[in-house]
Amino acid sequence: MLDNQKILQNFHAQKELMEDKIQNGIEANRKGYFKLNFIDQDNKPVAGAKVTVKQKTSAFKFGCNLFKLGCFKKDEDNADYAEKFAKLFNMATLPFYWDDFEPQKGKMRFDKDSPFIDRRIPPELGLEFCQKHNIEAKGHPLFWQVMLPEWLPDDYEQLKPHWTDRLEAIAKRYDGVIRSFDCVNECISVPLLKTEPRHNSGYRNYKPLKGVYPEWAFKQTAHFFKKSKLVLNETAGPWDDYKQELSPYYLLAENLILKGCQVDIIGLQYHNFNTPENMVDLNAKYYNPMHLYKVMDTYGQLGRPLSVSEITVPGYDDALQAEILKNLYRIWFSHKNMESIIYWNLGDNCAISAANREGWAEDAYKSGLINNDFSEKLSYQVLDQLINKEWRTNLTIETKDSHTYFKAFYGDYEITAVHNGKVITRELHLSRDGYDEFQFVF
Repeated sequence: MLDNQKILQNFHAQKELMEDKIQNGIEANRKGYFKLNFIDQDNKPVAGAKVTVKQKTSAFKFGCNLFKLGCFKKDEDNADYAEKFAKLFNMATLPFYWDDFEPQKGKMRFDKDSPFIDRRIPPELGLEFCQKHNIEAKGHPLFWQVMLPEWLPDDYEQLKPHWTDRLEAIAKRYDGVIRSFDCVNECISVPLLKTEPRHNSGYRNYKPLKGVYPEWAFKQTAHFFKKSKLVLNETAGPWDDYKQELSPYYLLAENLILKGCQVDIIGLQYHNFNTPENMVDLNAKYYNPMHLYKVMDTYGQLGRPLSVSEITVPGYDDALQAEILKNLYRIWFSHKNMESIIYWNLGDNCAISAANREGWAEDAYKSGLINNDFSEKLSYQVLDQLINKEWRTNLTIETKDSHTYFKAFYGDYEITAVHNGKVITRELHLSRDGYDEFQFVF
């Protein structure tokens, strides 16, 4: 039985603090002031232009995995999935799980006509969708010690040449095309087994590794990937097993950076795999604004952008899920070090089911943002309101002088200025580190 008041108690008790940090953080970290100057062909100032500012995309990345693209049996379901995805997200995680990407040695599933595997779309299919909808692609993962092909040798040193071949082949196609890849996944949380796992243990594709493999992985991957950013990705443990700079994940990240590894982004997963009975356990840390800010502040000290790289929030109660996500997204969006927020499964029918993975059923948590019939949950509508409305800048300005200032969210804009019947439209990118002053010449 859900006790919504207890689950939300820290959001409510810390409401004043939370709202203050959210509002100030968004204003300071997600927006900037920009100046437009209006001149004629002789470089003389022109007063009285009418300006329309229309934001087209956000510089901040809001994402989701794209694993179910084209995987439903009905064409209308696939169309609904694609429409709901493109409406909300500007980043998509594409699957590169080694076991299903290369089920037979040397036969990698790059192309659209590759044999069908549910939730494991070929990257070419995902990239086609991303390019059509101006969505940034991310690859996940280049290495995860749980999902490895059976044909790999059961020896760490003998495994490395095959790992290298995989990295080289993927980089040849996608270095710089796919902006970022999870280089290694869940190093801290998955044990280094020395006993052969049982077939039904959840680690059946596991291979024996050495504790130094993350360092080797980053350095070997960087040898092939010169343009794509590399992500260190970990389970929700960093939010829970938190001991400031002595947190295990912090120490791993710091150690890799000090050893010269190309850790470009710190991935912080946020899976709440909780039953209704233990949802209340989340209030101490996961649903505690002060704690969330402390974790982000600590990992921000590493000098790398942060990403909430995978998110699961149970949907046993639509209103509860929506309120939790509204608070979480605003907290994460407001933090200066955060660069992306990535939900995991768009719909309840997009998650792993027990039939597909032995002993593991993500769909039990009902965490999707849309229902099985592709109708929007309240949580989808809340995120749509934030991402596409509240966190966008759309203005009409009647200028009296030969210039105008305005504050706007960072992103891509279409800005139109009209003076004496002459119309000038410019596509401009407004960012923290780029130009903040632009000319309109009539």
